[in-house]
Amino acid sequence: MCRAFDPQNNTVYFDGKYAGPDIFKSLGCDDLINSIFDFGKNLCALHLVEDEVALFSAYVLISADRLWLQEKMKVEKLQQRIQLTLQHILQKHHREDGILTKLLSKVSTLRTLCNRHIEKLSSFKAIHPDIVRVHFPPLYKELFSSEFEQMMPTDG
Repeated sequence: MCRAFDPQNNTVYFDGKYAGPDIFKSLGCDDLINSIFDFGKNLCALHLVEDEVALFSAYVLISADRLWLQEKMKVEKLQQRIQLTLQHILQKHHREDGILTKLLSKVSTLRTLCNRHIEKLSSFKAIHPDIVRVHFPPLYKELFSSEFEQMMPTDG
């Protein structure tokens, strides 16, 4: 998010260009849009470098709380190693002591935002399937559609 977000002009990279919150507000979910942009600003304020962003992203994505996981302990150990590596890299870059705590506290906020996004998107797709199919960027549709939807033939 912090690589796609420009805190200078409060825009996010979407569909090949930077767009402000006003572009997304027509979707009828101002509270979610504002929360996402606030999260982006707060994350950018930490001034993370590439390897810190990569490790934080890995930490967020590698999570043992997925219901369908069969080897939760292995995933937990991997996440612990990622956290230790992130801590080491932050110390190596002479970052302030509390930055790891700040990053880890953002995980629950990020998950909440993701869940809210999925809910809003599902509602929007149910009401306006043609708009989603025709106007949403291909990568966005790929990331946020089910495997079944991806296999369905499309017109055009």
